[in-house]
Amino acid sequence: MTDASSDLASSGRRGQGLLGLILFLSLAAFPLQMIRGEEPEPALDRLKKLSLAELLEVKVATVYGASKHEQKTTEAPSSVSIVTQDDIKKHGHRTLADILNSLRGFYVTYDRGYSYMGVRGFNRPGDFGGRVLLMVDGHRLNDAGADTAPSGTDFPLDVDLIDRVEVIRGPGSSLYGNNAFFAVVNVITRRGRDFDGAELSGSYGSFDTWTGRASYGQRFTNGLEFLVSGTLYDSLGQDRLSFPEFVAENLDGSWARQVFASISYKDFSLQGGFSRRQKDWPTAAYYTIPNSQAPRLFTRDERAYADLTFQRECGDEWLVAARGYCDHFQFDGYYPYDYDADPLTTPTVNRDLGISTSAGLDVSVNKTLWDSHQLTAGGEWRHDFELGGGNWDVDPPATYAALSRSADNLGLYAQDEWRIRKNLIVNAGVRYDHYSGFGCTVNPRAAVIYSPWEPSSFKFLYGQAFRAPNVYELYYESLGTRANPGLQPETIRSYELVWEQRFGPHWRTSVSAFWNDVDGLINQDVDPGADLVSPDDDRLFFNNVGSAVARGIELEVEGKLPGRWRGLASYTFADTQDGTSRQRLNNSPQHLAKLNLSVPLWREKIFASLELQAMSRRETVTGNTSAPYAIANFTLFSRELVKGLELSASLYNLLDQRYTHPVSVDFGYIGPISGNPVVLDTVRQDGRSFRVKLTYRF
Repeated sequence: MTDASSDLASSGRRGQGLLGLILFLSLAAFPLQMIRGEEPEPALDRLKKLSLAELLEVKVATVYGASKHEQKTTEAPSSVSIVTQDDIKKHGHRTLADILNSLRGFYVTYDRGYSYMGVRGFNRPGDFGGRVLLMVDGHRLNDAGADTAPSGTDFPLDVDLIDRVEVIRGPGSSLYGNNAFFAVVNVITRRGRDFDGAELSGSYGSFDTWTGRASYGQRFTNGLEFLVSGTLYDSLGQDRLSFPEFVAENLDGSWARQVFASISYKDFSLQGGFSRRQKDWPTAAYYTIPNSQAPRLFTRDERAYADLTFQRECGDEWLVAARGYCDHFQFDGYYPYDYDADPLTTPTVNRDLGISTSAGLDVSVNKTLWDSHQLTAGGEWRHDFELGGGNWDVDPPATYAALSRSADNLGLYAQDEWRIRKNLIVNAGVRYDHYSGFGCTVNPRAAVIYSPWEPSSFKFLYGQAFRAPNVYELYYESLGTRANPGLQPETIRSYELVWEQRFGPHWRTSVSAFWNDVDGLINQDVDPGADLVSPDDDRLFFNNVGSAVARGIELEVEGKLPGRWRGLASYTFADTQDGTSRQRLNNSPQHLAKLNLSVPLWREKIFASLELQAMSRRETVTGNTSAPYAIANFTLFSRELVKGLELSASLYNLLDQRYTHPVSVDFGYIGPISGNPVVLDTVRQDGRSFRVKLTYRF
């Protein structure tokens, strides 16, 4: 056994031990009353004994994105998690990927280029997170070209501007159409009133990583409210990363620039954002030259959007909303190749370009009828002006693909939330979508929500959803790839039973059992017998490979104790299999366990937070496995020690665990020692790192 594999095996054993510890702590978090089998005190009697501060803690969180109107999470037709700004600060989350990694059932895979969201055992190597719909204040972020759901440093919003994150599990196509396959993530931004002046923030961390942000927000007495913010990010990354047959030196750096602005007045609100990020790739992916310094392998992403919303409450409980928007996304890839396999010749730069430009309109009405029905209906139209790009060599010039297309999408939806009794709700909705590329699809959703006792809620959920094949999957061609214009949409039928329970003002539990049937699963596939190294051989392509089944259970316990103590423990078991072979899918962990704990150290001004995350082994695209692992993150956070000042210090991967993530089938290179193709099926992640951060408001 090599040193590296020995380290990873040892890390796997330590990971299994820490996984057991997290499971023990999860069970230990249940109220002692339940373990002893004692009769719990009646909810009303407990409430009468609470102070005003404790009563405020009892307030049930609300969510907007589950039904396109504000409702309690216990009455939403899905299993919902809310992450607040306070949670983000106390745990030192740096990106949206960090936030999602802290939640039950979610896991993020990082290939040292991009981060990809996974949910309940599904995170297919080779796609870009398009089975999760990602929104900012209800504005769709998945681009029209490749369905990318950015969650790492390519996410276009500084996490300091997040007020809360709504995570809505289960199919959401009955309201949102495409991409709302496994979940909807809606990021709610802070407003001008939340700043009431200027705010400056800066951080420094491992790998010579620094960030700087300047924001200004205000709300005036006439109702005008605005916010403007800019962020800079720069990182040198790891200086040395070892791979089979080569070492990448100073090839892990990245930088990003972000601007965000919003303004609202009376019934109108306008917001927009712009971001640009560049990332060096140390992996020599796509069979490029290993450790190439000049030219080097890197990608650049550019996003811009503008969103104008009108919302008015009319008489007789009518709510009318209209949203007009436009989006721009551009991807640039620079790949160094040595076609002649001659180290004395100048490498050839291969360029990859993807562009999408879209505009759309979404109109909805919400009306309460007879005090028991809440109706929501609307329509959405989007036109993709440009779905283009290409692949070519710069010098000597050679063009391999050129694409220029357009598309139209139309959706109509309706939903009725019927409160049959005070403790019984039936929620049913359906959406019709027409795509100019493949035709029509209809997706319903139904939920029965029953609360036999005030602190208890049972949800019986059913939903259907689809994911349309995107332009990248349908038409992309380059060296070693080919198009497949015959792709059909993926579809899912989902069944879920949820039990949510509160024990007094401080404890909450959730148990979910889910079953997902997926048909027409789109997967990156390989033509048998083709030579991947040959630039004339189109081998990789996307294909509808059949069906898949995911079934499992999720457990979560949350405790909020007096004095700002907070603990959140969760465990997810997901058995995700190919529908035909019954083999476990690639990059699909069977076990996920997580524990978040935040403790006040001094006068609710200094907090210590610990985060534990454990994952079981995963299959790779080559039939190997990535070892199980567990990591710990620790953050000290202080606020108002000096008026307007916040300071935090974080250690990530505290125990310096060595672990890897599976990557897609096109991660390979020509070994500089053997001269043979080397397939890279896993990529090593960062060891122990740190960050210190200071924020000042004035």
